[in-house]
Amino acid sequence: MRSLDRPNVLILHTDQQRWDTMRCMGNELMHTPNLDKLAAEGVMFSNCFVNNPVCMPSRMSLMTGQYPSALGIATNGIHLPEDTLTVHKMLKPYGYHTANIGKLHFWNHSNRNHRDSHPDYGFDTLILSDEPGCYDDAYIKWVENIAPDQVYNCRCELPPAANRPHNGKPSRAAIAPYLWESDEDLTHTAFVAAETCEYIKAHSNEPFFAFAGFYAPHAPINPPERFVDMYNIDDMPLPFMGEDEKGHVKDATPEQLRKMKAYYYALISHIDDQIGRIMQTLEDEGLKDNTLVIFTSDHGEHLGDHGITGKGAPGFDSCIHVPCIISYPGVVEPNVEIDSLIEQVDICPTILDYCGVQTPRIVQGQSLKPALQHEPHEPRNSIFMELRDPLRVSWKTVRTLKFKYCRNNAGRELLFDLENDPHEINNVASAEDYQEALQLMRDELLSRWFDVEKQFPIRTGAY
Repeated sequence: MRSLDRPNVLILHTDQQRWDTMRCMGNELMHTPNLDKLAAEGVMFSNCFVNNPVCMPSRMSLMTGQYPSALGIATNGIHLPEDTLTVHKMLKPYGYHTANIGKLHFWNHSNRNHRDSHPDYGFDTLILSDEPGCYDDAYIKWVENIAPDQVYNCRCELPPAANRPHNGKPSRAAIAPYLWESDEDLTHTAFVAAETCEYIKAHSNEPFFAFAGFYAPHAPINPPERFVDMYNIDDMPLPFMGEDEKGHVKDATPEQLRKMKAYYYALISHIDDQIGRIMQTLEDEGLKDNTLVIFTSDHGEHLGDHGITGKGAPGFDSCIHVPCIISYPGVVEPNVEIDSLIEQVDICPTILDYCGVQTPRIVQGQSLKPALQHEPHEPRNSIFMELRDPLRVSWKTVRTLKFKYCRNNAGRELLFDLENDPHEINNVASAEDYQEALQLMRDELLSRWFDVEKQFPIRTGAY
């Protein structure tokens, strides 16, 4: 009897990357040859959505297959309990060596010393750098060892949440992009790629699970000049915003908005270049045909849409719609696009399915393997997104292919007709012609709310 050939698993994970920032997704301005090639070799999900619009809970949902509310973590600033069951822990009994390289963000960035030990969360290898150069972490140590005279140039400004004095570096604000100040092979993106390549080479003789956590294109938006030169600022379209949506960018000029987008695109092209290095390493090591590769991001970036930069509630597509490519040569049919709705909680059970590992009941996502293998399956009717800042504000959002409905704990309702208003400019929740659709989406929200509720602990007796 043939033994089970379990694939390696490689997750290429960016931070704050919108879905519409790859040429293969229809953006003709983008220079993303390696991601386009990955999509041509696998399946591109054009309607992938995160279950939370900020970093920590979104990453936790992806790695556990559980919704934020089931984990009890629906906003930033809450540590993931160390005993939480994650996908890499589920693979370890089956002989997998596991690694996180780069950004993980299961612990808070602020109010801790990044030189101190960090929980390993079950990873055999943990090369941790949750920020691109404002803390003394593994990235800065890497720069110290290969180019000690460039450490200062590789630093960046602290985020506002760090509550520490300004360190003299340029602003991290998305609306204030600037050029990378050192060699392009010393960026945080290059660090993640270099360490991932070394990890692949060192573990080519055993099944591995590797999470390559890129920090870009999250602000600071500071790409190397070579990638900025790929873009013409004047070609950049302006953000989509309504008359009363001026928020963060109310004082920005059209040129500033176009420059922000061009530099953001350039950061993604830099990531694309480094992903090419990783994929070449897989090929050089003879591992490409036995590696399940998943490319995605933890959430998007408004990039001026709705007058906002960054991420967060209520759940506009600019923030919750992300890229997703899955490649597994010889198993997953190449050059396929699937437009069914999927959620990031679906990635964990998909990995387990392809690795021949039973999915525990605590995992709430649905495996994508039937869709990838063209087997009978029931596509999702909607996606569910939630954000809850304890004792403060909460938002819940459901999105179908036709409508999006958002509601907060103060009773505010948003309804968007996605077929006629794809950029979500006009809230039609109070429009007479949409009252039937409003009620249907309210019902969908309530139904999905029951779906995502934590079901554990399970009853063990009648009383």
